[in-house]
Amino acid sequence: MKKVLSQLTILFILSSCTPDNNTQSNRKSDDDSLTFRQVNNIFNASSPTIAEFKKLTKADRVKAVNNLLDRHQEKGFPLIEQDSLLDGYVYVTFVHIDSTHQNDITFNVFGIYDEYRFGDKKLYRLASTDLYYRTYIVPDDLCFSYRLYYANRVTGKKSKMSDPLNPNLIPSGERKDMSWSALDLRTNEDSWYVEGNHHQSGTIDTLKLESKLLSNSRNIYVYLPPEYNTSKEKYPVIYLFDPYIYLNLVEVPNVLDNLIYQQEIDPMIAVFIDNPSQSARSKELPLNAQFKDFFVTELLPFIKDRYHITDLVDETIIGGISYGGLAATYIAFEHPDVFGKVLSQSGSFWRDTTLTDGGEDWIRGDYLTKQFQIQEKRDLKLYLDWGLQENWCKASGRRLVQVLKDRNYEFTFTEFNGWHDWSNSRKTFPDALRYLLE
Repeated sequence: MKKVLSQLTILFILSSCTPDNNTQSNRKSDDDSLTFRQVNNIFNASSPTIAEFKKLTKADRVKAVNNLLDRHQEKGFPLIEQDSLLDGYVYVTFVHIDSTHQNDITFNVFGIYDEYRFGDKKLYRLASTDLYYRTYIVPDDLCFSYRLYYANRVTGKKSKMSDPLNPNLIPSGERKDMSWSALDLRTNEDSWYVEGNHHQSGTIDTLKLESKLLSNSRNIYVYLPPEYNTSKEKYPVIYLFDPYIYLNLVEVPNVLDNLIYQQEIDPMIAVFIDNPSQSARSKELPLNAQFKDFFVTELLPFIKDRYHITDLVDETIIGGISYGGLAATYIAFEHPDVFGKVLSQSGSFWRDTTLTDGGEDWIRGDYLTKQFQIQEKRDLKLYLDWGLQENWCKASGRRLVQVLKDRNYEFTFTEFNGWHDWSNSRKTFPDALRYLLE
């Protein structure tokens, strides 16, 4: 599936990601009780391999580095090392080669902002070699995306890049300027987001929608399953916000192609709704009644007039990530006559209908959770997920699932070990879709 690389705006209202260490979590257990997984810390550490290299002579150290690079050429880096005394943890060492020795090299993890446990994120040079490194002890199921940042001390030039020694890229496939690298320790999970070799791919239509209600316009992208043009049947549908994220980084077209080909789901349509701008996204998606009305009265008729889309509530899903997850749940809650199922990834359920004065001084309001608690129960099926390392989404998500359980909603939730980051969203999305369509 050809990636859609249009210049769409992205704005994430991300949670504080400092984990608290007094909470435990997972998903609904067999006895229908809520259990939450333990949040494990990250620690600065010394790589056992690098520690041995430091003991060598200059010549032997250079040879050892070359041998290390040759040994890991196929599977790549970061370097992962086990320790029999560290149950549930591994050593992770970022590795980079720079022969100029003129650059300060750091890394940036998407979705964590100032995660204090990573320190200054600077890579150190291993003396008398071209190798730069930085080691941490991390939970052995952590997944996150990152980039390397260069600051040249001579020219002052700054640049960024994906990790050239790491073949695991977002988006998957060919390395591009917009690529991120993924450190994924959950290697036992299926990679439905990778383009398949089955030569059966859907197509993407691009539409423009003018809104009288909102007095603006936006792009709409529509995924059509492979046999769409040969059938007149009405298809199940999922509506998703943030097209750039879902088309290119979560890689939903690849996910749908693969799930349909493997007969894990029936053929379906996906509609991706953009926002006119960054600022418009931050106004339209969080608990906006006018945007909700636009979605139901303008967007839905616009799409259904053009495509064979189901009228069945039980086959109509709305979903999103971050503010998009909040918007999807809010719109479905207000219109269960239209949407029967919700897919929320790291939903911003902490939001109130307004932010406090100053914008940055956010206060948790949990508005939508309160509505689930006090209003009449809706006929909805929900999938929710969030990262153990993203505090606000985790805390507000856990509170919502307690309300959903108390009100006997049909739902499930997943807690992944990571941040507010699409490296995790692309891994949980296939299971979410299968759960909602079963």
